[in-house]
Amino acid sequence: MRSRGVTRGVMLPGSIRVYVAAVDDHDATQLHMLERAVLALDERARGRRIIRPQSRHAHIVAHALKRLALRELLGQAPKLTRDARGKPMLDGQALAFNLSHSDSHVAFVASGGAPVGVDIESLRLRVSLPHVMQAALTGQERARVASEYDQVRAFLIHWTAKEAYVKATGEGLGRPLASLALDAGGGALALSGSDVEPHELCCWSTPDYVLSACALRPHGGQFSVEHVRCTASALQAR
Repeated sequence: MRSRGVTRGVMLPGSIRVYVAAVDDHDATQLHMLERAVLALDERARGRRIIRPQSRHAHIVAHALKRLALRELLGQAPKLTRDARGKPMLDGQALAFNLSHSDSHVAFVASGGAPVGVDIESLRLRVSLPHVMQAALTGQERARVASEYDQVRAFLIHWTAKEAYVKATGEGLGRPLASLALDAGGGALALSGSDVEPHELCCWSTPDYVLSACALRPHGGQFSVEHVRCTASALQAR
């Protein structure tokens, strides 16, 4: 079990912890064990309604990662409930968190104070790039992406940054992504637009996925990423 940077039951001040797990690191037997030993009954039921196998596997790993990471950070099994919008939250705990999954990888982010959001997307894009670019990017951003050699990666940097922000604010699908613009200059990444809250963004690009995490706070904190594998009892460093 990995617990670097964690005081039992307490997040270090200013720290944002991101956990990433690869879906394919877990074989059929391990997925079954995670489903039975870690997931709650409602999470199991939702997973069994997912027809596409890879999506079902990602669902299992994502919710196992969420519960195992919360157990590591809190020092005890988490008690989850939902707010008025239906967003999962911890019962009686100030820890903020968010979850994301793609076909290949899943991600979980946690913060001891600031609201947070995370989005992870596989580079094996399964949608029409021109169509989603039109819906999610500004005209300037579309031109920027079109000028890049790796257009899929460039698009996903913009997409995940915006998704992470609207998940942190709780706006979700209620805010059109094209109403936000990513500043991709030489300084820190940031989004601009009407009524944009102070925030901090970090983005990681790997050969397999693009990941962005957002915290609703001024700059100055610390983001860390840990690659892990889920077992029935704990997270293992990968």
